[in-house]
Amino acid sequence: MKQANFHSIIFRTKRIFAHWVVNLLGPTDQFVMRHRILNGTLFAGLIAMAVGLGSEFFREGFEVGGLLALWAAFAFTILFYYLSRVKRYFEILILPTFVISSLTACLQIKYSGGIVSANVMLLAPILVLNMLILGKKWDSFAIVFFVVLLFAINMVQESNPSWFSDYSSVKARSEDFLITAVSILLLLGLMLRTLNRSYEDAITEVSRLKYQQDGDYYLTSLLTRPLSGIRNRSKTIKFSSYIKQKKSFQFKNREYELGGDICVTDQIVLRGRSYCVFANGDAMGKSMQGAGGVLVFGTAFRALIERTHRDGILSHYFPERWLHSALDDLNNVFEGFDGSMSMSLVLGLVDEKTGYMYYINAEHPYPIRYRDGKAQFLSEQVTNFKLGMQKDRARIETCWIRPGDTIILGSDGRDDLEIGFDETKNRVINFDHTSILKQVEETKAEIEDLGKRLQTIGELTDDLSFLSIQFVQIPENRSKMNSQKFEGIIKILKENRDLEALEYLEKEIITENENPLLWKLLYQVYRKLGRYAQAGQACETFSILHPSGLQMIWNGVIQYTKAGKIAEAIEMAERIYSRKPEVIPVLKILIKLYKKSKQLERVDEYENALQRLYS
Repeated sequence: MKQANFHSIIFRTKRIFAHWVVNLLGPTDQFVMRHRILNGTLFAGLIAMAVGLGSEFFREGFEVGGLLALWAAFAFTILFYYLSRVKRYFEILILPTFVISSLTACLQIKYSGGIVSANVMLLAPILVLNMLILGKKWDSFAIVFFVVLLFAINMVQESNPSWFSDYSSVKARSEDFLITAVSILLLLGLMLRTLNRSYEDAITEVSRLKYQQDGDYYLTSLLTRPLSGIRNRSKTIKFSSYIKQKKSFQFKNREYELGGDICVTDQIVLRGRSYCVFANGDAMGKSMQGAGGVLVFGTAFRALIERTHRDGILSHYFPERWLHSALDDLNNVFEGFDGSMSMSLVLGLVDEKTGYMYYINAEHPYPIRYRDGKAQFLSEQVTNFKLGMQKDRARIETCWIRPGDTIILGSDGRDDLEIGFDETKNRVINFDHTSILKQVEETKAEIEDLGKRLQTIGELTDDLSFLSIQFVQIPENRSKMNSQKFEGIIKILKENRDLEALEYLEKEIITENENPLLWKLLYQVYRKLGRYAQAGQACETFSILHPSGLQMIWNGVIQYTKAGKIAEAIEMAERIYSRKPEVIPVLKILIKLYKKSKQLERVDEYENALQRLYS
């Protein structure tokens, strides 16, 4: 029982003391370090002056002239403390506090008999206090002022000793020394307590804010986590990702990362064919701002994939049109931020059966292809703007991914490495964008090793991410048609026995519908027989099976146009234009086709594009 009462008394005492300190120094919710130091300094000055006044009064009574000055300083100190504590005028009180503390020290020295040790004891803590109050800008001024003041006092003592009180007895000098020492020790103790309490409150406040900030970071990281990652389960297209965000933090004794880089993959079906869709993006800003961009992009990307799965219109697009539509949708989302948020990006599709890749580079670092131990950029042309800044129609790049190839996409963190310091101690940033090729070769395109290797070469100055793509060809049943059969069909065609060739090809195409050569022969037969719509369809199917053949796509445009299928002809022509926007014949036929379909806005758009090419 007694022990419980004892702990209760201690607890109440601590609460009263803490409440007193808060009232003395000022509340932490409006925390200003200089404000609290000034409050503590003025309070310490009040006590020190009270001790000095008591000493002078009991020893000399009211006969000492310096007593009036001390009383004046004491009154001003009370006034300043009231104003800084209650009225919060502490900014304008800093200079008067400095002046009065200095003058008070000089008066105390004058009537203390000019003891050198007492002078040092009095001036040293006042110097420290004024340095804390005045701030970093005036440190040198305060030091010089008090050092000059100390030497000046000593010189005046030697030249005019009559200006100082004369304590002839050793006892008087000892008493004065003792009282001065007690006053200074008390002042130093209060000063240190003030600083200690201020720093404790500062650390507590910073720790609280840091914990709250880390909690916000943690919640944001929870939101971004499901929006990224490898989602496809393709047997032929293999993806792997590596992300090292610049911002790392601890929350509940676990390490987390937060940043603006994202790697995401998924699967969609276009025109009955399976594609892997991928994206490697770098949102503007770092930590929370970058993570905000990832949230926006990841949500829009997820909605786009779901809409493709459910919407019959999007699933009937060609890969080129789907990419354009996806980029436009994502760009419209970022445009809503009016330039305050943007994102560099590589967005693409890979045909699961052929390994043919379509991609758009929106101001992202160049994709890298690692083949046979050599690394090189796929393309060094960045013709598209970032998300949120798209102006012109994006250009689509294409390439074949052979078995054994590795395509690596990466953010600009791979290049922006801090590799040391120059002679002037300024940090040196790597500006050689080709140096990554050597690192890819040395790590054999293993992106986990690549990411770790870059961090040993230099310090990351930005978020770092890699996404690798590989094509694994699955053995299929080979074509049952041998070379003799093909030669026989070609011979029939040369002899102009078109109907006989058509009958044979249509029979074979039932079991050989994945053979692009058969579709090419069918196109030739249909074209000779004047079956333009069927010829266009054969070109279209061939272009899906062998997408790099732009000539067959062009043939499809011609055949559909002859058949009067304007919409289909436009679709095929747009596929060529999206890859080769500088081809003038394609632009001309698009203008004619859009005129026939009465889409005058598109006519104006392509006429302007044609005019730019001519100029």
